[in-house]
Amino acid sequence: HACWLGRPSTASFRLMSVLRYSGTALLGALACAAVVWSSAGPWRQDSARRLSDEAGERELTDSRFVSNANFVKYFAWTAPSRTVRQAFLAAFPNGNSSFWKTKFFESHHNNTVLTASDVVSWVDAELLNGKDPFRWYGSRVPMPSDTFPEEGQQRPVDQLQPGQYVGYSRRQLCFIVAKSLVGASTEGYDNGLKRFLFNKGINGCEPQAASFGRSFWALLSACAADPTLRDGALGPMVLVAKPGLAPDVQKLQDMSDKFPLADAGFRMCRYDDGSGLGQNFLSGVPEVPAKYCKQPGQLATGVDFMSTSGATGQAVQDMSAEWLGGYVYGNACDLGGGQEERLMTFMPEAAALVFFLSEAGPDDTLGPPQLRQPAWILGARMLLTGLDGTARFEYAFNLDPYARFTSDLVDVELGIFKFQVSSSKPLIGFTSADADLLGSESSAANLQAARLNKAEEQRDGSRIGRFSFGKKVASWYGAISLSSYPEELHPVLKTIVTSVGAGPWSAGLHWGDSQLGVLAMWIGQALAAESWGGSGSLPLDYYLYAAFTENPGNQCFVHSRGNCVKCLYHCNRKKPIPGSFWMPSAGFMSKFDKNNPCIWNGASSCSQNGIENVMWNFGMLHAGILWRKVEDVLVQHQGDASRSVFDMLMQSF
Repeated sequence: HACWLGRPSTASFRLMSVLRYSGTALLGALACAAVVWSSAGPWRQDSARRLSDEAGERELTDSRFVSNANFVKYFAWTAPSRTVRQAFLAAFPNGNSSFWKTKFFESHHNNTVLTASDVVSWVDAELLNGKDPFRWYGSRVPMPSDTFPEEGQQRPVDQLQPGQYVGYSRRQLCFIVAKSLVGASTEGYDNGLKRFLFNKGINGCEPQAASFGRSFWALLSACAADPTLRDGALGPMVLVAKPGLAPDVQKLQDMSDKFPLADAGFRMCRYDDGSGLGQNFLSGVPEVPAKYCKQPGQLATGVDFMSTSGATGQAVQDMSAEWLGGYVYGNACDLGGGQEERLMTFMPEAAALVFFLSEAGPDDTLGPPQLRQPAWILGARMLLTGLDGTARFEYAFNLDPYARFTSDLVDVELGIFKFQVSSSKPLIGFTSADADLLGSESSAANLQAARLNKAEEQRDGSRIGRFSFGKKVASWYGAISLSSYPEELHPVLKTIVTSVGAGPWSAGLHWGDSQLGVLAMWIGQALAAESWGGSGSLPLDYYLYAAFTENPGNQCFVHSRGNCVKCLYHCNRKKPIPGSFWMPSAGFMSKFDKNNPCIWNGASSCSQNGIENVMWNFGMLHAGILWRKVEDVLVQHQGDASRSVFDMLMQSF
């Protein structure tokens, strides 16, 4: 049941007769209404759009807050600590001369350039002092509030329990960001967004005065130009959804015998992996459609799953830590870090929700105040250009003139409600079972062995071990399968998401084996396919890089020997530029160039067999056969990481 909160009307009472609630859902709906009434005065449950008097008709109208939480609290804003102009100048000290001069092609401003003065004026006069997007709730922000502090915590780690979702309108999210930038917080709820913006990072920097601050001003610029927000309109919805509890590994393996691996719809893009122009095809491995797999140039990105110009509806898989957003809180203010830190900078709507939906803390004791994984973020967009999986071009960091305002909107239905959501860049963030695989005290030798897929810790053959292969499969399946989510969300996800784009999940800065990672993804996706409509209904688009922003060169080992050697050579020849990667000092392998993060002298670790050989031999079999075969070879060779997983699989076939 969804708790829709809006203006008082008879629709809230008519709703009870329209819905065929179960007893539990009816109690939940009444609880929602009771919370609205008691916590915000005479406010009651209502829909985000009006129900027609004629049964069965639906109309699209403004979106508002939505959640299936049983309890919702309301928080007033504290007073700001500075003006809008002061907040802008903190991020752009040189004012208009350092601001992007952008002409948005989908704007309602007649294709005129939007200046800094235009944006500051709009935020001050129309956003913060115009129609309050939370006026239906007494100008207070509704927040799901079912969660409780975990053992040892003083506050809940975030505001969503497993299986819950929440949504705010685009205008409401712009308002939350603007309030946070001027130093206002939520009274009684110490939200992570305001804390993050003003929390000092390394060297005393503050995100609000660095790249993150500029990213949020990019969002406000897009808001000022957005025709869906004109004249106080609320615009489309942005949703966050968590799956239910993690699936049982044994039960999942038992059901894996029913589903062919072909159901995964596995496709590959060889993105700047040293293959050379026109040599991207691997026999037996389906390809990502060419328009979603374009090679980078000398000065600009191509098209991959992380780029601004990627496929509409292709979800970007965020290789998260235990929380989304990475290790930025109290550390980073500018571009850098791993994949998810970079995604947060280029996707400010996603970053705003990641921080705003948590008050974990207090600082330096518990935290960070960031949304815990796994979670979908639907309706957020990539508003800045320059990012791809290599992060080589990210310092362009320009506001995208082709940012989508209306062309990517799709109509979705959540229960009996209908609204619009952006489909350009859905994001799904979740970790693998490899987090903290090597521990904090790992030696340089062991870390470098892991980069070669030759660390013993990577080869856990047990069924129940923390780093077992089965845990990886379950992590992927649990995040992707629609059966993990409330039933009313299924049509929403099916309408928005058309494929899942991913890189070296589990094998980036978690230091897992890249071969085991891709096998777990393949199996997990095949098992999840039925929930999306059957074989190939949600393709898995796997992007292979010579120099991904995390652990450059390691993904080359997914290739067979000849292509692997070319891939490693390409990484070293083209060497990632400073700032496009993060690597602990113990991970650098070159004896001749201490600034080269690529795998050095790794040709001897290349497999005889690559992903194409595995797919040729297992691709028409059921997922359970491959899963058990992987576990068998790991058990048989426990403690011996001298040979690759692919080679051991092929020998046992």
